[in-house]
Amino acid sequence: MKGPFSIWSFFGITIWIDVITHAIFPKNLKRVQPYYNKVKEVSVIVPVHREPMHEIEATITSLYSERYPIKNVILCSDAESYLAKEVVKKLSTIYNNLYFCESPSKSKAKKINYAVATLDSLLGDFIYIRDCQARGEIDCIEKMVSYFTNDKVAAVTSYGRINIPKNFLSRAYHYGKAWINEIGRFRKAAQEKRQAVFVICGASTMFRKNILKNIPIPYGSKTEDTHYTWILQEKGYIIRIADDAMISSPEVDGYGMLGIKGQLKQAYRWSSGNIQCLYLENRDLFKNKSLWYTTILPGFIEAIMYSIFLLLLPFLFFFIPNYSLGFLIGDTVFSLLGTAIILPNKFFKTLFHYPQIFFFKYLNAAVFIFALTTVTIQAFIGETNKWNNTWIPPKTQLGI
Repeated sequence: MKGPFSIWSFFGITIWIDVITHAIFPKNLKRVQPYYNKVKEVSVIVPVHREPMHEIEATITSLYSERYPIKNVILCSDAESYLAKEVVKKLSTIYNNLYFCESPSKSKAKKINYAVATLDSLLGDFIYIRDCQARGEIDCIEKMVSYFTNDKVAAVTSYGRINIPKNFLSRAYHYGKAWINEIGRFRKAAQEKRQAVFVICGASTMFRKNILKNIPIPYGSKTEDTHYTWILQEKGYIIRIADDAMISSPEVDGYGMLGIKGQLKQAYRWSSGNIQCLYLENRDLFKNKSLWYTTILPGFIEAIMYSIFLLLLPFLFFFIPNYSLGFLIGDTVFSLLGTAIILPNKFFKTLFHYPQIFFFKYLNAAVFIFALTTVTIQAFIGETNKWNNTWIPPKTQLGI
């Protein structure tokens, strides 16, 4: 889960909404055989912005090593990312269906929209968007295709893991993020069952071509993946969660304080972007009542209540020490209890890393409150022009 909803407390209402959802719908949703009757044509678009040449090459090689046949792979870069063109020139001698296009914009959403609008003949019925540096398992694309069970399924998003960084503070923050990510599998599966998915994985999602052509990805917020998820469901489309289709990507890292600064910058982008989506969608959120009433609204209310108290906890110990201690103990107990129920095989790892998980929770609470305040002020004074997203990949290796 991203942004404000990544710090949901385990004793709040949102976890019970997900538990009740799984109780009402205990069976997993249906899938289809990906090779049945006719192989569905899948084209891949890889948005690129100033990634190192070796990372671009590794991404392309990884895509072609997957089992499912790919119609075409398209690297879509911008004027600042000339290395992508060199990679295509080099690798096109090996892969004859590898193409390059240069978008007039640095925005990831605009790159995708540009490629879809101008390269129709190269695109299959399904378009898979994968970030540079993301690596899929051999059957990742194959499994994602199997989730397109009917025409109402607009998109299928995969499940991703991030690699452990080397920097101490980056690693401490990472364990909290990884824990939330694992819990997210349980929660996203529940959201899928009630057709109220909060966010797709921006690094790895497959769409129907006609969806991307008729409903371009919005670019008025810092989290266009969240905004697009809401828009598609508001229009009556279904988002599927392929949580067995695995990708991995490097974690934000850096020397000294650079790693944790990068982590917090990424967290702020997610938090502020999600709040921007609330302001942008406004009344349109009511078009999908399940999404609004069972996912967005309770999560947002809970995030505010939890974040404010958690952030003020060191000060509240001086005024209401018994209640503050009770909150801290309750949060820890229910977090570990929830882990034992949802992720029993991860319990002892979570227990060992819980100080780092709490470190993550506290920093995210501060980021969320700061993002909520900043975005609200910007919305009130009419500075929404600052919300446009020009995505720049974070530094993911020491020294790079």
